[in-house]
Parts: sequence; C-alpha cells; structure tokens
Amino acid sequence: MRFWLVTLTALFLFAPYAAEARKVALIIGNGDYANTSRLVNPANDIKIVAASAKQAGFDDVTIAADLAVNDFQKAMRDFRAKADGAEVAMVYYAGHGIEAQGKNWLIPTDAQLKSDLDLPYEAINLDRLMESVSGAQIRMVVLDSCRNNPFGRSWRSATRAVVNGLAGIEADDVLVIFAAAPGQTAADGTSGNSPFATSLAKRLPQPDMPVQLLGGLIRDDVLQATGGAQRPFVSASITGTPVYLVPRTATASTPPASGDRAALENLLWKGAMAENSVGAFSAYLVEFPSGKFADQASDNINRLLKSPPLAAPIFSMTAAQPPSPAAPSARRFTLSNIRVECVKLTGRLGLGLPDQLFLRFNTGQRFPEGKSEIYSIKKGESWVVPESFEFDQPVSFQLREFDDIGGSDNIGTIDIGDAPGTFTKTLDGDASDYRVTYTLTVG
Repeated sequence: MRFWLVTLTALFLFAPYAAEARKVALIIGNGDYANTSRLVNPANDIKIVAASAKQAGFDDVTIAADLAVNDFQKAMRDFRAKADGAEVAMVYYAGHGIEAQGKNWLIPTDAQLKSDLDLPYEAINLDRLMESVSGAQIRMVVLDSCRNNPFGRSWRSATRAVVNGLAGIEADDVLVIFAAAPGQTAADGTSGNSPFATSLAKRLPQPDMPVQLLGGLIRDDVLQATGGAQRPFVSASITGTPVYLVPRTATASTPPASGDRAALENLLWKGAMAENSVGAFSAYLVEFPSGKFADQASDNINRLLKSPPLAAPIFSMTAAQPPSPAAPSARRFTLSNIRVECVKLTGRLGLGLPDQLFLRFNTGQRFPEGKSEIYSIKKGESWVVPESFEFDQPVSFQLREFDDIGGSDNIGTIDIGDAPGTFTKTLDGDASDYRVTYTLTVG
C-alpha cells in the first residue's frame, strides 16, 4: 500500500510538467521547389537552428522540410495546438518569401503562382503563420525568407508585388525578426548556412540574454558577416520585462559587456514606459537598482500606487529622461482637434470595404482604448477624434487599420515634435491615402 501511495503521489506531482511543454518551436525549411529556383541552404539551416533551440531549452522542437501547401497548413495547425498555453512559442522559416497585395506570403514547394490571384490558394499568408503562435505567452516568428521573388515579373502590372524582399509589419505582442530590411533580400550564404541562420543558431542558446535583445544581436552579426550588405529587421511589440530563454546563471564567470548592459537598460526603460505599470517599473528597478532612471521608476511606482487609473479623456505619461536638479518645470504637450480624412480607400480584401481605424501612441496607449474598438470609415468620410491627449514629452502616433484576423497594419506614423501649431500630414500606407490634421499646444 505504501508503494502505491508513493507511486501515485509521484505521478500526480510530475505528470503535469511532463505533459506540458513550456517552450515549443516549429522549424521549417523549404528548398526543393518544383516550379522555381531551388534553395540549397534551408535544409542545412533548419538543422543548426533546431539544434540551437534544443540547447536553449525548447522541450518540443518540430522540424519540417520541403512542405507543399497542404503539408504547410497542417504543420501550422498542429503547432498551434502545441503553442496554446506554452511559455514561449517560436517559428523559424527558411525559404522563398514575397510581398504582394499588401501582404507577405511564404511559398510552399509545389506553388506555381502564374498570377498573384493564385496567392491565397497556393501560398501561405504570413498572418496565418503568426496565428500559430498566438496562444503562447512569448511569441517569436523568425523569417529567413527575404529572397528574390521568382514569380512576380510575369504578374499583371497592377499588382503590388515587389521583386525583392518582404514588407515590414507591426504585430501586437509578437517578436518578428526578418533576415533583411523591407525591400531587401537575404543572402543564402556560401558556407552551407545563411549568415542569418548562423547568427540565430549562435545567439539563441546564449545565457543571460533577454529575448528582447535577440534581434539586435543578430542584426549586428549579419551586418558584420555581409560587410553591411544585409541588415536584418526587427518588429517587436512584447513585454518590457526581460525574458531569458536560457536561465540566468547565479554567478557569471565574466561580467556582461557595458554596452550590452546599457542597451538592456534602455530597452527595459522603454518597455516600462510603454507598459506604464507597477510591475514593469519594478522589473526595471530589480535589474538596475542604481540605474539612470531609478528615481523616475520609483516616482512612477508611487504615482501609480496612489492614483488609480482614470477614465478621463486626457492621458498623461512621465518623460523618459534622466532627472536633472537644474531642469525647468516640465512642459505639457496637448494634442487635440485630430481629424482623419479618407482620401483614397483600397478597402479590405480589395472589395472596397471600409477601413477599421485606431490610433496607437509610442507611449503604449491607443484610442479607442479597447483592442476590439475601432472606427469604420469610407472614402470621402472623416473621423473627428473626440478626445484630447496630454503628454510630458513629444510623442509619435500611428494611424493603424484593424485587419480581419486580429492584427493591424500601419497606415503611417506622425511625430508631433515640440513646435505648437496646427498641422496637416498625408499618410499613404497599406494602399490607402489619409489626410490627418491636428493641433499641438505646448505649455
């Protein structure tokens, strides 16, 4: 009886942890294309990336090579189930990737793509790949796919396809690392692996490295390896609290480089300012108790603890500048009279449907506040924003369009500067044209 009690107790304690993988990865390499140029290195790249993921503590690593469209869809569907509830979910893709119709597409090995109209049927929309990691706490999508478009030259002239590279994106709560900047291509490499995959495999298992710094380190590696010809691009919108894939060592044999610490401090502070929470500012103080923003972090914590969130139309943020005893009284930047006029509208899915808009500030705030709240607009209509916004520093804001799968696209970014007046800016991203007028008051 005692034996069975001990056995059942052990099963009860350890079974949940064995059944639930906390870090999961899907590693895809497409190289053996049937209808376009073959790529030699993806088959090698996925091997070193998968090995580094296992070294970094990923306890479920799925490797998939040369996927046709149906196999690609199945791999994403199966991985989404694994990623649901995971601590970290990462997808790495090496292969052909193109931008067309205002979207990024990953190319299965059986694609023919005689026209850009075939894309939804023969290619994989990047948004769908992003969905496969949506159930995890920390979401990573790594794309070594900014290679030449082998199909677009024969497409109709009206398509938005580009010959080279992928288009940049902005995704909520996802770290996206492109092998090259928007519009550029990524080298396949001459040493058996691409420079990008080589750096990723080197950096992924690096101890004492927050995942928030991963993209910057890879960028530096690839720039050096290619003599500046290839510049990786990072789109990050994740927590400012450091996340370590490899647990931090209790005692380090050598202290971290001062440059890395400075970059980490700035990253943490920007993340804390964007999140504007007690937890985020506390995380900064834990990492940098005597940091250059320590006093401000303490002041912000006290402010947040004393003042509950207000449902008022005026928003206030603390300036992200080191304190100075001789500094004058802080200025107030009030943004008001925002009017958004739709000049040209392509519309979702090319059907002339209205755009669904919202504003997002670089402080982390958005209007309307709820993630499901939007403003619907058609060509010739205007959106008069009924609120004013107040800040302690010059800020920028984006006009963003809500898409059909829960993400959003950036139509354009406006830096308000520090000069008072009424201004009009034209934004023309995502195939639509908008005229934005606003008033800035400085006091």
